[in-house]
Amino acid sequence: MKSSEEKLFNYIKQKLPKNVSFIDKIAEVLDLSYDAAYRRVNRKTALNLAETLKLANHYNIDLNTLLLSTNNSKRIIVEKTHHLIEDDYLQTFLDKSSNEIEKLQESGEALLINSLKDYPLYHAGSGFFSMFRIFALINISTKDSNIKKMPFSEFTPSSEILKKHKTFLKGYNKISLTEIWSDSTIDNILNQIQYFFDIGLTTKPESIMIADSLVESLKVIEEQAKNQKRNHSESSYQLYHNNLVPLLNTVIMKSETQKKIFVPYTNLSYFRISDENTTNQIEQHFKTQIEFSNNLSGDASVERQKFFNTLYQKIENRKTRLSLSFSPNDVLNPIF
Repeated sequence: MKSSEEKLFNYIKQKLPKNVSFIDKIAEVLDLSYDAAYRRVNRKTALNLAETLKLANHYNIDLNTLLLSTNNSKRIIVEKTHHLIEDDYLQTFLDKSSNEIEKLQESGEALLINSLKDYPLYHAGSGFFSMFRIFALINISTKDSNIKKMPFSEFTPSSEILKKHKTFLKGYNKISLTEIWSDSTIDNILNQIQYFFDIGLTTKPESIMIADSLVESLKVIEEQAKNQKRNHSESSYQLYHNNLVPLLNTVIMKSETQKKIFVPYTNLSYFRISDENTTNQIEQHFKTQIEFSNNLSGDASVERQKFFNTLYQKIENRKTRLSLSFSPNDVLNPIF
């Protein structure tokens, strides 16, 4: 049976590009000479606890995985992206997401695969619709009654959130992306637009402007699917349509040297899974989803147009409903 040190070094080797010297990287992380690192790698000198923790933290390895039996396929180690759900957890989400994308891109040949039950934040852009997404996320997650009562017209996100959101978008706009959508992927956003209108935190004109801004965001995605590449980089973009297999907002991040799965357990919180057997199983499930999906990218102009027209019609229907709806603002601002 392999020792814990040997397992640790093997995990690290799997995360490193082939053209990188393993001993040099160990020496760099532990701030040791090449000779001292060589002795540790070849187990002539044992790693002390501080060195083990430093390596595990640097390469994002849960030490518990070193203690599990390799033939125990029914137990895996997962990490939570959020330890506490507090008022600043949107900032935490933006920070951690940006950090994950940055590490993924450093590993080479980075790809994000997303099975989208709901409309993703990284597609919201930086305009009116994006501001509404930030407003809605903060309102839903906060425990502060004053923030919950704040109208959209008075909402101004902090400069820190805007800065982190910009960094978040910049990272996601560069990465290669494969997405699976269904006809209901935008339903949650439409329901949020309706909800905040119904409780009087958005006006009728604001709600319709948000819906129009959603259309503009979808047109950007449609253009990316047509060109099969991201608008802000040469990275690839592939879009699939699937109404047969349930989509769960599960995300795969993969590169030449690593593969991670993110499974949501609250609105912006995920379980992060690095277990090789589990990530391979979930990736195979994604491949099955794609097999039963319509490709909307590149030359698939007819299927793509049908799909996006369905979404645009949903938005128009919701705008009509909003136009005919009674709002609490109508009492505060009567027309007679």
